[in-house]
Amino acid sequence: MPCNDEYGGTWDAGHGCYAFQVQPQPPAGSPLWEGHDPSEGSVYSCDYTVTIPENSWFVPNGEDPLVDPAALAQEALGQMELENANAQIAPGPGFHTYVHIDNWLWLPEAQWHNLTETVTAGPTSVTVTAEPIRVDWDMGTEVTSCYDAGRVWTKGMTDAAKTSCSFAYESTENSTGDTHNVSAQLVYGVTWDCDGACLTPNGDLGEIDAPAGDATTIEVRQRQTVVTQ
Repeated sequence: MPCNDEYGGTWDAGHGCYAFQVQPQPPAGSPLWEGHDPSEGSVYSCDYTVTIPENSWFVPNGEDPLVDPAALAQEALGQMELENANAQIAPGPGFHTYVHIDNWLWLPEAQWHNLTETVTAGPTSVTVTAEPIRVDWDMGTEVTSCYDAGRVWTKGMTDAAKTSCSFAYESTENSTGDTHNVSAQLVYGVTWDCDGACLTPNGDLGEIDAPAGDATTIEVRQRQTVVTQ
């Protein structure tokens, strides 16, 4: 739900409409003032023609119509710069791997972190937190998921080295081997908290996919077995 509409109204979840300050304000003594003097506040309405009294209400001075914090959370999410995963794989481009070999997958450690963004409307402030929960790796043949950034492979590591994120190809389509594009996509769990005048204290926007980052490549070959007598 956008926070504002094309007429300048602000979403008011309590009244279920876009609210705006009536211009010009009704004359003193109008039923729209609900018995108040015009010096005490303003009349707001859902109805731009102000022909339906039930669609208007009195707001005291210093008090703003409340916006829906969930709408502010969506606005904050739209301003957030989610990480485009920088896929790294070993063996990398220029080298090759074989079927049934675990290939290491990782992202730069700096990309695995929480993101926050705050949006304020009147007396209401909403802070959105996006926490990385997994990385979806498109391996060219299928998608596999890892639940952390993975471990960086470095030259000189032995076969005893372990990683939390890897993938092994089961076969090749071509006898000379296959080359696959490999890309990664961070998935965030997104929640929000409201401060100030809040219709709801907090909420959950669920899982949000960041845009996929640039792809890398991997060449996969079959080992040939030679039987001698």
